[in-house]
Amino acid sequence: MKSVSKILLIGAVAVMAIAVSAVPSEAKHHKMKKGPAPGSYFLEVCSVGTNVMVWSWDKKWVPAIPPVCAAPFCPAACK
Repeated sequence: MKSVSKILLIGAVAVMAIAVSAVPSEAKHHKMKKGPAPGSYFLEVCSVGTNVMVWSWDKKWVPAIPPVCAAPFCPAACK
């Protein structure tokens, strides 16, 4: 009986550890899904990593032309 309770305890601890480690990644995923904050003006340019985005007239972020940039030449990061 003691061995069964030990196995259940170890399983419960493992499930808790997995759940606690998954919380930050889920929050990051939710934030990434949300996208950058709305732009301030038409044709505002910002970057997400090496992807360049432009605030369009229909109030959406769209990929710029060219859609990528090299690290030292990227515009400011999106908020």
